[in-house]
Amino acid sequence: MSDRPMTDAEIELALSDLPGWTHAGDRLEREWTFDGHFAALAAATGVGILNEQRNHHADLSVHYNRLRVSTTTHSAGNRVTDKDVDLAEAITGLLD
Repeated sequence: MSDRPMTDAEIELALSDLPGWTHAGDRLEREWTFDGHFAALAAATGVGILNEQRNHHADLSVHYNRLRVSTTTHSAGNRVTDKDVDLAEAITGLLD
């Protein structure tokens, strides 16, 4: 994987395979809703493990029963790269 920023067209094509994800600014974002706070925290922990495995760390925000995930590549000037798409795919596989 590279740190080359993706074009808007490349991002839109990638998002066609990532249901629920959006391209907001220079980030990929998605939110999940769970049955309660503990489930949202458990999901955040699972995402944290994926982050560590890939050495690419999404921003996570837990609000009671909701988990918001936002990812960008800092080494690419805070732009979306294939690293973000790969992480979004893995997170979707875990949480959907």
